[in-house]
This record gives sequence, structure tokens and C-alpha cells, in this order.
Amino acid sequence: MAWIHDLSPWVVATVMIAFFSGGAVAGLAISRGWSRRRGLHALVDNGVIGWIFSAVLGIYAIAIGLIAVASWNNSSEASSAASHEAAEVAALYRDVQGYPEPVQAQLEEAIIRYVRSVVHEDWPAQSRGHVPQRGTHSLDDIAVILYPFAPQTISHQIVHAETLRAFNALVDFRRLRLEAVDYSVPGALWGVVLVGAVISILASYVFSMDSFSVHATMTGLLAAMIGLVVFFIAITDHPYKGRSQVTPQAYELVLKDLIATSPSPSP
Repeated sequence: MAWIHDLSPWVVATVMIAFFSGGAVAGLAISRGWSRRRGLHALVDNGVIGWIFSAVLGIYAIAIGLIAVASWNNSSEASSAASHEAAEVAALYRDVQGYPEPVQAQLEEAIIRYVRSVVHEDWPAQSRGHVPQRGTHSLDDIAVILYPFAPQTISHQIVHAETLRAFNALVDFRRLRLEAVDYSVPGALWGVVLVGAVISILASYVFSMDSFSVHATMTGLLAAMIGLVVFFIAITDHPYKGRSQVTPQAYELVLKDLIATSPSPSP
């Protein structure tokens, strides 16, 4: 379903709803003609069918609802990890203001390089489903400067301890962001979604109605609702892919702020 992430969400939603509704109504027309030629519609008890249909639809609604919530949670966690990482970058940059020169300037330049690598290299790689590695090297550059520093005063000790805390938090949130690149609904659950949709729509064919237009309308509405939920799951399946992806806006804002406050940002 990679094509889903290359199109506008509105286009994908329209295609999904049209596909499910059109397929459901077409299937209804075929099954209705087949059953009426054999007189099967006269044997249907709508009351009994209604109870069974409600049970089938209820079970499917619970299953697809839980999958949709899980997919949204994955997307939210990916967005949260990115936002927290950007916040820790800003905190780290503020902390290094308390270091003596030339360590302060070296750390500032290394941090700016890291944010630039996230925006210009990590994000394009993530949008293709790849786990980026360049940012790890940028973090190593910060660590090479930060870890050997030996504070000589109490104030520098306090600043150094807080900087190490912010740096470690940054590393943790980066790891969470990279893990989110592979967030997706497992194939088995997609099977539940799609097979359950077919079963639910087929169950609506069993009702006996004199008016085809009413029957088709109800079946089409059911299929459209299923298509809408399937669209939601598909569009949030990979949080860093497509036009609805988690964007690097938080990093861009931090980068703009860092460049504005840095006296000599790296080119």
C-alpha cells in the first residue's frame, strides 16, 4: 500500500470509500439476482438475520476499532518522540552556553550540525522507510567534545551535569524516533481488517428487502463507513511516510532559533 502515502489524504479517502461502496453495491446486485432466481429470499427471516448481523458487525467493530486506536497511538508516539527530541536539543544548546571557550563554540557548532542532519538527511530517509545513521555520527561529534571536559569550578560542574542529562535524554528520544520508523500494522491484523470487512458486507446481503435501492443504500453506507476506517488505519500506518507524515517542523523551529542566537554558526 505504498501508493497511499504518495497521494493526498482526500484522494485516498475518496478512493477507499468509492472502492468499498461500489464493490459492496455491485456484489449486492449480483447476490440479490442470484438468490431471487432461486427463491431464497422468501426463506429469510429478517429478525433472526438481524441478531446474527448485529453480532458479526459488533465483533468486527471492536476489532477494527482497536486496530485503529493502535495505529493512531503509533503515530502519536512517533510525533511525541520527535517533539521531545527537538526540545532536548534546544535545552542542550542553552546548557552549553555556560561552558568556557573554545568548548562552548565547538559544542554549539556540533549541535547545529546535528539538527541540520536531522532535517536534511534523517527526514528524507525516514520518509522512504529507512532508518538514518548520519545523525548518530553527529551525536558522536558532540560526545567527543562533551565527555572529556573537566569542570574546574562548582558552577561549571553544575552546568556539565545538566548538559550530560540533556544529552542523554536527547540520545534516548532519538532512539525512540528511529524505532518509530518501522511502526506499522502487522500483516495479520491487516488480514483481520480486510477479511472482516468482506464478511460484514456479505452479511448485509442476506437481508430480504423488496426495494433494491433501500438495500443498496444501507449496504453502501455500511461499506463507506468501513472504507473510512480502513483509510484512517492506512494513512496512520507509517508515521513518517506520505503527505500526512510527522513533519520535522519542531527541528526546523529549533534550528532557526539556534542559528539566530549563535554568534558564529557553522556554514
